[in-house]
Amino acid sequence: MKETKDNTVKTKERCSGHHHWSMAPSLFGLLLGLTFGGIESVQLADSPQPYEGGSCSGDGDKNCNAQDNKVAINHDSSGISGDGKQKWNWDPSTTHRCNIRRISRLELLTSFGNAGLPCLYPYPLVIYRGNENSGFANLTTVDNLPLNFPPDFHVTLSGSDSLSSHRRTIPLTQYLNEILTANDGSGETLPNQLGNETWYLFGETFSDEWATFLQSYELPPCQSCTPLHRLQNKIALSFGIGNTGSGVQWHLHGPGFSETIHGRKHWVLYPPADRPEYDLDYASRHWMENTYPALEDRTAEDLKNEKWGHDVFLRRWKNNMTYGSTMQESRSSVPEGESLPSSKKPWECTISRGEMIYFPDRWHHATINLEKYTVFVSSFTTEYE
Repeated sequence: MKETKDNTVKTKERCSGHHHWSMAPSLFGLLLGLTFGGIESVQLADSPQPYEGGSCSGDGDKNCNAQDNKVAINHDSSGISGDGKQKWNWDPSTTHRCNIRRISRLELLTSFGNAGLPCLYPYPLVIYRGNENSGFANLTTVDNLPLNFPPDFHVTLSGSDSLSSHRRTIPLTQYLNEILTANDGSGETLPNQLGNETWYLFGETFSDEWATFLQSYELPPCQSCTPLHRLQNKIALSFGIGNTGSGVQWHLHGPGFSETIHGRKHWVLYPPADRPEYDLDYASRHWMENTYPALEDRTAEDLKNEKWGHDVFLRRWKNNMTYGSTMQESRSSVPEGESLPSSKKPWECTISRGEMIYFPDRWHHATINLEKYTVFVSSFTTEYE
């Protein structure tokens, strides 16, 4: 699933009132196209401000505005707890830090208009209170999902290592049974499991059956997510299911959205100028267990600069300025392959059911599913200048 220029076609696309050169996704090539190795204040409609060291529960801004010291890290070395169970440094079941700006769907549309988020937005953004895909959520319960496909419908799984280097094809019902009963019925992928031996449904959902099924999914609120984009195959959808602790190791690609349909999913991201250090052979939970706890916390200055970036984008957008050239300048200032390892913790947030995250162009990111049955849809958009 490596990104190749052969899999992209340049097309002229009008986005946010300006012309942008866009890469039209040839479903598989761009869909995962992974590349491996991150003033006057204008508010986003009073969106809740995230904070370092705090937590968000998925209930909008209720738990995102006050200091919360429940950080999901046990700095003791992993071992055996009093009840005889394995104890890990990073526990998927607890509440995790969120330092990414969260904004409701209504606030987003109030700020940017009914067309939604403009192209090439420069920072991750969590959108909550969407309520657009409740019908799709009903279709994708563990009992209902197989009913959408022919009997004995097969799915193609990939390894969870950074290169997604292996493939396996099995019946959908068998995959569901395997993830729900993994590790003696716990439904959990452990941090010491090799990524290339951990099977994951994501990225290989391009058949006619999947295309028909995904027509029921409502696209994110963005200016490159229109029905015309869908008709012209300029937005590519990928459906995924994982159990607790599963996920994809660090990688990067073009921009897009990912919505959690069932369960919870934790995202960690670095901008293009930074990069994480990680083991290619393991899945993302291995990094959270062994590397994440030792990294430095984000500073108040980091959060201030991120907030300033959101405000500057909105101000320029309101003044009808083309932000794409600025983004291109910032990208070109970091030669490919020369980004430095980051000593700081990533930008991160847990995306709960009915929420989605926007991941910007070429930001390094990894994901960890937090519940036994986590379902999500990623929308890979066409918004390059």
